[in-house]
Amino acid sequence: MLKGVNRQVLEVTGTDNPYFEKIIFFVKPEFVNEDGAKLKSQAELVAKTANKPPRMRKTKREIRRLLLQGAVCLAAGAVITLILNYVA
Repeated sequence: MLKGVNRQVLEVTGTDNPYFEKIIFFVKPEFVNEDGAKLKSQAELVAKTANKPPRMRKTKREIRRLLLQGAVCLAAGAVITLILNYVA
């Protein structure tokens, strides 16, 4: 489904930011008839002030799952080592 077919879009490709290749701005309908140079300068201003995205924090559930997976892998490695020691 297509949405926003009749919207004006500004695309900034020179972001000078290592995290973002390009930024797409959707112009509000009330500013569609605004001067193009003004819209472009505002878009570039916002693009230059863009910082890196916030770091995603892991939930307690995800941390427990990672710890459990690590413990299972460690136990499996220990069992395999014991088996190889008894066979050899």
